[in-house]
Amino acid sequence: MKDEKTNPSGAPIAACDVEHRCAIVSCTTCLSEIPTDVALTFEGPDYVQHFCGLDCLESWKRKQAK
Repeated sequence: MKDEKTNPSGAPIAACDVEHRCAIVSCTTCLSEIPTDVALTFEGPDYVQHFCGLDCLESWKRKQAK
């Protein structure tokens, strides 16, 4: 059985050493372009984490809490 990492929902997480799609978008871009209502969706935080990184996810959460 393959040692596969999963997110809290159980979905597989792609290995960035294999995937070319793991380039992180700048946090400034993420904070300005991700709509506020994404925070209310189930996938919103996963989307931000994947495309923007963990540090930006924390900033994004603080922005959404305001």
